[in-house]
Amino acid sequence: MSLPLVTVVTPTMNRPAELVRAMHSVAAQRGVRVEHLVIGDNCPALTDALVAELSRRFPHAIVRNVTGAEHAALPQDYLPARLGALRNGAVAVASGEWIAQLDDDNEFEPDHLRSLLDCLAANPGVEVAHSWRRLVAPDGSPYVAAENPWHPDPALRASSYARLVELGVFEPGSPVVRDALRAGGREFNGVDTSEVLVSRRLYRRFPYPTEFSRWWRKLEWTDDYAWCVLLDRAKVPMVCSERATLRYYMGGYSNAAVLR
Repeated sequence: MSLPLVTVVTPTMNRPAELVRAMHSVAAQRGVRVEHLVIGDNCPALTDALVAELSRRFPHAIVRNVTGAEHAALPQDYLPARLGALRNGAVAVASGEWIAQLDDDNEFEPDHLRSLLDCLAANPGVEVAHSWRRLVAPDGSPYVAAENPWHPDPALRASSYARLVELGVFEPGSPVVRDALRAGGREFNGVDTSEVLVSRRLYRRFPYPTEFSRWWRKLEWTDDYAWCVLLDRAKVPMVCSERATLRYYMGGYSNAAVLR
């Protein structure tokens, strides 16, 4: 029996060393076939020489840099909107029945995709599964949070963390974030883009948002948070593998302030 084909989408932000690390983790996936679509966001680092080298080392990958008029047509004034447009463009040309996202500063554990497919197989009719994530510092060591590093108000990060401990999302002393679409029976939408595996059919019904209202921007909604809100409000079922198979590196655009 042939292995399922999963398309992994990685919008890259001019970070070649991190991109290579992410590509290695996709190539190391077990129990699936992968197609890796790497979409550059007008990246000067994606020179012809680097693209040729990546294509040689990772023959399952397609590296494409969005530049010129095509890049100018993307949303320019809010990064999550532009990321959403890049992800949607990649999904439109994907070959796999299942689509995963992997930001270029994160890594999959070798059984990440297979464990999510197994989770979906155990829940017939469900088209979205997600994992948990393990936080790591930029040097690769475990990162144990003492506050919620994603809360937009620094003064409220400690109290937000305490509440998330009560809800079971954080466990003191652990680097694992037990993400969920709902927590404590209420809308939470704390599922990271790189944790999710989705059917291509569902992505056609629910593409990533590319327009963010002034209120969404004021609240600093990210592309994955806004997407999860759309799914949650449409009552789309989502299941969790309850395994921390994503290595999530701290210091990205959504939490860079906590490492300063």
